[in-house]
Amino acid sequence: MCEELGDIETMIAYVEDSGSTILCLATTGAGCNPREKSYIDKFKGDHVRDITAQYDRLEKMKGQSMKADLISWIIKRKKILKQLIAASEQPNNEL
Repeated sequence: MCEELGDIETMIAYVEDSGSTILCLATTGAGCNPREKSYIDKFKGDHVRDITAQYDRLEKMKGQSMKADLISWIIKRKKILKQLIAASEQPNNEL
């Protein structure tokens, strides 16, 4: 592990932020931390309309003044919701 990024959590956060990606796979829970898994569980079985409404709500928060960790969590939630929306739009796919 390189010294610049420190521990594994810092490295993962850096890669996700810099690469505009997320290691959490919402459909299976692979690579998700407990907070992300809990968030995914909230939307299992929800209609795509409800998931999209939540995404839109988070999108409206863009540009508001808030702490960096909250901005990061909003970005992660939006990425999770995008995955759930895409998965729910596929035929015969259950969350």
